[in-house]
Formats: sequence, structure tokens, C-alpha cells
Amino acid sequence: MAAPEVDVEALIEDLRREAAEMRRALGASVLPPEEDRAMALRALAREKPSDTAPAAELGAARLLDGSRLATLSALADPGDVDFHSHRASIGRGVVAVKRALRRLLTPILDRQAAFNRAAVQSFAALEEELARRLDVVDRQRGQIERRLLVAEEVLGRGGAQDVPVPVTFDYAAFEDAFRGSRDHVRAQLERYVVHFVPPPTEPVVDLGCGRGEFLELLGAAGVPSWGVEQDERRVAEARTRGLDVRRGDVLTALEEVPDGSLGGVVSFQVVEHLPLAKTVRLLAVARSKLRPGGCLIVETVNVQSLITFARAWSIDPSHRQPLHPLTLRFLVEQAGFARTQLVYGGDVEPDVRLEPAGEDAATQRNVARLNALLFAPQDYAVVAFA
Repeated sequence: MAAPEVDVEALIEDLRREAAEMRRALGASVLPPEEDRAMALRALAREKPSDTAPAAELGAARLLDGSRLATLSALADPGDVDFHSHRASIGRGVVAVKRALRRLLTPILDRQAAFNRAAVQSFAALEEELARRLDVVDRQRGQIERRLLVAEEVLGRGGAQDVPVPVTFDYAAFEDAFRGSRDHVRAQLERYVVHFVPPPTEPVVDLGCGRGEFLELLGAAGVPSWGVEQDERRVAEARTRGLDVRRGDVLTALEEVPDGSLGGVVSFQVVEHLPLAKTVRLLAVARSKLRPGGCLIVETVNVQSLITFARAWSIDPSHRQPLHPLTLRFLVEQAGFARTQLVYGGDVEPDVRLEPAGEDAATQRNVARLNALLFAPQDYAVVAFA
């Protein structure tokens, strides 16, 4: 029996028809409309990864496992197909010819398969990067939304009238009006000079020296000294009197001094203006800058004396950190200072204090207790040594 004749043109038409079916299947299962792709990417970016899987595995799994890219990956090899024929009489011959044609086309198919696999991997990498960036954008959007809620809450409570408006506060003029004359301040600070007699060879630095009253006292006692002050007008005034005063931040100026180069560090009515963290840092730096045996003196408002809240503390709007004497002493000791002591000054006027109404001993004791609570000295200083 003669072998059936193979219609090559019909065979090629079959191959074209099968290729068209593969393209249609590929388009239907892999390439969704733009709207579906955008929704899928957003959903993919919001997936929560497992706590146990590595990040790289999670990225590949959520992009390829069960997704359209998995279908695309399965179709990457155009030569990986089963051949069949609908022609009953010559079916085997048709299949044989198709297989022969595939062998002839193998180099081309292999190159196409390599290209397809590379394209699938690139799509996977692009989708993973897009998902990562969408996740970052979502987090940033959440942060912005939270900030907007806080801003709306603040504006809802107070409205635009609560927005701070810059004001000018002349602290030098304020200090002149409320702290007292230079003679008065010198008289208050004179009790501290004894801690620098005999004079040290290293200088004493006055942090926040103001008008320079203590520098004048040290100069009269032969003690080398210099000061730091932020207010430009105060610096100029002090320099006109021959004092060595440098403009700047007290902590910054102290940090620039070589370790162990100072004979003393003093600060009068300054730490109550500083945040607590800066005061702690200031004490630690002072300890490192003092020579062994160098003296530290830190004076501030005595908040144990309740009258100070009706006077010094509440009068000055720049006060921010009240420090109880035991608290400041503790901070000084924590910074590494030894031989600490508390020195009190600024006594309340006698006519302000309470007087007992009779000779009864109990009444006198109670009045004394009230005077100690209400009208104790208004200032105190921690004196310590390195």
C-alpha cells in the first residue's frame, strides 16, 4: 500500500493555526487589561509577608506562585508542546513531519525560549520592585495622614490665633530691671571668692557671666579668669571694663577647652534656663576640663523656698527647669565631683517673715517651721571639687 501523500501547505496552515491558538491563550491568561493589572499590583504591594520566610524567597513566591507570571513562565519554551493532528488518514505522517520540522527549528526555538525566560525573569523583577516601591509609598502616605490628623487636631483646639508669633524680648533690659545693680550682685557673689584663694594658676571660667560682676571680684583677688556670655550687649559692656568675655554658648565654649586646663568653673543663675539634658552634659564636661582639685560652683533658684515661686521664678519668663538642691547636688556627684556642699544665700527680708503671736512654745515652733518653708533663702549653690 502506498504511503499517503502529505499536503505540506495544509500542514503549515495547521502549524499557523496552532500558533494563533497559543497566542490567544497567552493573551487571555497572562496579559490582563490595564485596570486589572493596576489593581493586582496594588493588592500585591499590600500583602503581608510571613514572619519566617526570607525576604528574597517571599518576593519571588508572591510574584510567581499562582500568578499570571507563573502561566507565562510555563509557556516560555515554544518547543515544549505535544503534537497532534485532526487528519485521521494521515495523522501519523503529519505528526512525524511536525516533529521533523521542530528538530530543524530547534536552534531558533532554543534562542526564543532563552529570550522568553529572560523576559519572564525581567517582568518578575520589575513587578517585585514596583511592589516594594508601592509599599514604601503606602507607608509614607500613612505617615503624612497621621501628621495631617495631628495638625487638624491642633488647629481644631486653638485655631489660627494660637499660632506663635515671633516677639522680641530684651533680656538685658529685663535683667537690669529685676536682678539689681552691679554693686548688689557683687555683694551677693562675694561669698564664693574664698574658694579660689590662694589663686590657682589655671584660669576660672564664668559660664553665663552677664555683666561680669564675679569676674571683677576674681580680678581684684588676683585670680586669672574669663567669661562666656550669649548677649552681645553684655559682652560689649564687659569688654569696656577690661574683662575677658567671649560671646557664645556656654556648653560649646566649655567643650572647646583642653581637658584639665581650668582651675575653676562657676555658673550663677544659669542652669534654671537650660533643659535638664544640657545641664547634665555641662556638669560632665566641667568635670573633665578641671584640673584635679579644681572647684565647681553652680548657683540657682532655691525652689525649696516657696516665696521664690511668687518672686524670682515666676518673674522671669525664660525659666524652664527648677532644680531642688538635693537634685542638683545628686547630678553634680553623678558627674564625678567630690566633697560637695550646699551654700544658701539671698535671705528674705525680716519684715516679710512671720512673727509668733505669743510666748507659747508650740506656736513659736510652728511659726519657725512656716518661716523655713515659706521664707527660706531664695538662692543656693552646689560647691564641689574635681
